[in-house]
Amino acid sequence: MKRSLLTEILIILIISAVLGFAVNSVSPKGIPLFENYSDRFAIDSSKAKTKSAFKERGKLNKDGFYQPVNIPVEAAKELFDANVIFIDGREPAEFSEGHIKGAVNIDYKMFKDKTKEEKLEILKNFPKEDIYVSYCSSDSCEISIDNAYEMAKIGYNDVKIFLNGYKEWVKLGYPTEK
Repeated sequence: MKRSLLTEILIILIISAVLGFAVNSVSPKGIPLFENYSDRFAIDSSKAKTKSAFKERGKLNKDGFYQPVNIPVEAAKELFDANVIFIDGREPAEFSEGHIKGAVNIDYKMFKDKTKEEKLEILKNFPKEDIYVSYCSSDSCEISIDNAYEMAKIGYNDVKIFLNGYKEWVKLGYPTEK
Protein backbone atom coordinates (compact mmCIF):
# COMPACT_ATOMS: atom_id res chain seq x y z
CA MET A 1 0.00 0.00 0.00
CA LYS A 2 1.46 3.33 -1.06
CA ARG A 3 1.11 6.38 1.13
CA SER A 4 0.68 9.72 -0.44
CA LEU A 5 3.46 12.25 -0.15
CA LEU A 6 1.19 14.55 1.85
CA THR A 7 0.48 11.81 4.41
CA GLU A 8 4.19 11.10 4.84
CA ILE A 9 4.96 14.78 5.33
CA LEU A 10 2.20 15.03 7.91
CA ILE A 11 3.51 12.00 9.82
CA ILE A 12 7.06 13.41 9.83
CA LEU A 13 5.80 16.79 11.11
CA ILE A 14 3.78 15.19 13.91
CA ILE A 15 6.69 12.98 15.00
CA SER A 16 9.06 15.98 14.89
CA ALA A 17 6.72 18.11 16.98
CA VAL A 18 6.20 15.37 19.58
CA LEU A 19 9.96 14.76 19.82
CA GLY A 20 10.63 18.51 20.05
CA PHE A 21 8.16 18.99 22.90
CA ALA A 22 9.50 15.89 24.69
CA VAL A 23 13.13 17.04 24.50
CA ASN A 24 12.16 20.58 25.56
CA SER A 25 10.22 19.31 28.58
CA VAL A 26 13.16 17.30 29.96
CA SER A 27 15.88 19.79 29.07
CA PRO A 28 17.20 21.92 31.99
CA LYS A 29 17.30 24.86 29.56
CA GLY A 30 13.87 24.12 28.11
CA ILE A 31 11.72 26.97 26.88
CA PRO A 32 8.50 27.38 28.87
CA LEU A 33 5.46 26.91 26.66
CA PHE A 34 3.30 29.17 28.81
CA GLU A 35 4.71 32.00 30.88
CA ASN A 36 2.79 34.57 32.86
CA TYR A 37 4.30 38.01 32.31
CA SER A 38 1.25 39.93 33.51
CA ASP A 39 3.08 41.13 36.63
CA ARG A 40 5.69 42.99 34.56
CA PHE A 41 3.38 45.99 34.23
CA ALA A 42 1.57 45.77 37.58
CA ILE A 43 2.13 48.74 39.85
CA ASP A 44 2.95 46.74 42.96
CA SER A 45 3.20 49.80 45.15
CA SER A 46 -0.13 51.28 44.09
CA LYS A 47 -1.83 49.39 46.92
CA ALA A 48 0.44 51.00 49.48
CA LYS A 49 -1.26 53.33 51.91
CA THR A 50 1.91 55.17 52.93
CA LYS A 51 4.73 56.55 50.84
CA SER A 52 7.31 54.57 52.80
CA ALA A 53 5.76 51.41 51.38
CA PHE A 54 7.17 52.49 48.00
CA LYS A 55 10.57 51.63 49.40
CA GLU A 56 9.72 47.98 50.04
CA ARG A 57 11.79 45.40 48.22
CA GLY A 58 10.23 43.03 45.71
CA LYS A 59 9.61 39.38 46.45
CA LEU A 60 12.32 36.75 46.18
CA ASN A 61 11.18 34.71 43.20
CA LYS A 62 11.68 31.08 42.20
CA ASP A 63 14.73 32.00 40.09
CA GLY A 64 16.57 33.23 43.20
CA PHE A 65 16.51 36.99 42.73
CA TYR A 66 14.39 39.80 44.10
CA GLN A 67 11.77 40.76 41.57
CA PRO A 68 11.90 44.44 40.59
CA VAL A 69 8.96 46.52 41.82
CA ASN A 70 6.98 48.80 39.50
CA ILE A 71 6.40 52.26 40.91
CA PRO A 72 4.22 55.23 39.95
CA VAL A 73 5.62 58.70 39.26
CA GLU A 74 4.95 59.89 42.84
CA ALA A 75 7.20 57.16 44.21
CA ALA A 76 9.85 57.88 41.57
CA LYS A 77 9.91 61.54 42.61
CA GLU A 78 10.13 60.59 46.29
CA LEU A 79 13.07 58.31 45.54
CA PHE A 80 14.70 61.02 43.39
CA ASP A 81 14.39 63.44 46.31
CA ALA A 82 16.08 60.82 48.50
CA ASN A 83 19.05 60.78 46.06
CA VAL A 84 18.39 57.27 44.75
CA ILE A 85 20.29 56.51 41.54
CA PHE A 86 18.18 56.42 38.36
CA ILE A 87 19.29 54.09 35.57
CA ASP A 88 18.32 55.21 32.06
CA GLY A 89 18.25 52.23 29.69
CA ARG A 90 17.93 54.20 26.45
CA GLU A 91 20.65 54.45 23.82
CA PRO A 92 23.38 57.06 24.48
CA ALA A 93 22.14 59.39 21.71
CA GLU A 94 18.66 59.52 23.21
CA PHE A 95 20.10 59.89 26.72
CA SER A 96 22.23 62.88 25.61
CA GLU A 97 19.10 64.64 24.26
CA GLY A 98 17.77 64.78 27.83
CA HIS A 99 17.38 62.62 30.91
CA ILE A 100 16.35 62.69 34.55
CA LYS A 101 18.85 64.83 36.44
CA GLY A 102 21.74 62.75 37.77
CA ALA A 103 20.68 59.58 35.93
CA VAL A 104 23.25 57.06 34.78
CA ASN A 105 23.02 55.71 31.23
CA ILE A 106 23.20 51.93 30.94
CA ASP A 107 22.17 51.19 27.38
CA TYR A 108 20.03 48.06 27.53
CA LYS A 109 20.92 46.97 24.00
CA MET A 110 24.58 46.85 25.04
CA PHE A 111 23.99 45.62 28.61
CA LYS A 112 21.75 42.62 27.84
CA ASP A 113 24.41 40.76 25.84
CA LYS A 114 27.14 41.04 28.46
CA THR A 115 28.16 38.15 30.72
CA LYS A 116 27.36 38.35 34.40
CA GLU A 117 30.97 39.33 35.13
CA GLU A 118 30.91 42.08 32.50
CA LYS A 119 27.64 43.44 33.89
CA LEU A 120 29.09 43.46 37.40
CA GLU A 121 32.14 45.31 36.08
CA ILE A 122 29.89 47.97 34.51
CA LEU A 123 28.05 48.34 37.83
CA LYS A 124 31.11 48.01 40.10
CA ASN A 125 30.63 51.50 41.58
CA PHE A 126 27.01 50.80 42.51
CA PRO A 127 26.48 48.82 45.75
CA LYS A 128 24.11 45.89 45.32
CA GLU A 129 22.07 46.72 48.44
CA ASP A 130 21.24 50.28 47.37
CA ILE A 131 17.91 51.17 45.77
CA TYR A 132 17.89 51.84 42.02
CA VAL A 133 15.17 53.14 39.70
CA SER A 134 15.20 51.92 36.11
CA TYR A 135 13.39 53.97 33.47
CA CYS A 136 13.26 54.63 29.74
CA SER A 137 11.30 56.99 27.49
CA SER A 138 7.64 56.25 28.29
CA ASP A 139 5.06 53.67 29.33
CA SER A 140 5.25 52.09 25.88
CA CYS A 141 8.97 51.35 26.36
CA GLU A 142 9.91 48.05 28.02
CA ILE A 143 13.63 48.78 28.35
CA SER A 144 13.14 49.92 31.95
CA ILE A 145 11.64 46.54 32.79
CA ASP A 146 14.32 44.57 30.97
CA ASN A 147 17.21 46.53 32.48
CA ALA A 148 15.75 46.16 35.97
CA TYR A 149 15.48 42.40 35.55
CA GLU A 150 19.04 42.18 34.20
CA MET A 151 20.27 44.00 37.30
CA ALA A 152 18.16 41.87 39.64
CA LYS A 153 19.45 38.63 38.09
CA ILE A 154 23.03 39.59 38.94
CA GLY A 155 22.28 40.38 42.57
CA TYR A 156 20.85 43.89 42.75
CA ASN A 157 18.15 43.29 45.31
CA ASP A 158 16.11 46.49 45.27
CA VAL A 159 15.44 47.71 41.76
CA LYS A 160 12.35 49.78 41.04
CA ILE A 161 10.79 50.25 37.61
CA PHE A 162 9.44 53.68 36.75
CA LEU A 163 7.16 52.66 33.89
CA ASN A 164 6.00 56.10 32.77
CA GLY A 165 9.59 57.15 32.22
CA TYR A 166 11.19 60.30 30.97
CA LYS A 167 8.12 61.55 29.08
CA GLU A 168 5.98 61.64 32.26
CA TRP A 169 8.87 63.12 34.26
CA VAL A 170 9.23 66.02 31.80
CA LYS A 171 5.45 66.53 31.62
CA LEU A 172 5.36 67.09 35.38
CA GLY A 173 8.28 69.54 35.23
CA TYR A 174 10.64 67.45 37.36
CA PRO A 175 14.42 68.04 37.15
CA THR A 176 16.14 67.05 33.90
CA GLU A 177 19.47 67.70 32.25
CA LYS A 178 21.28 67.18 28.94
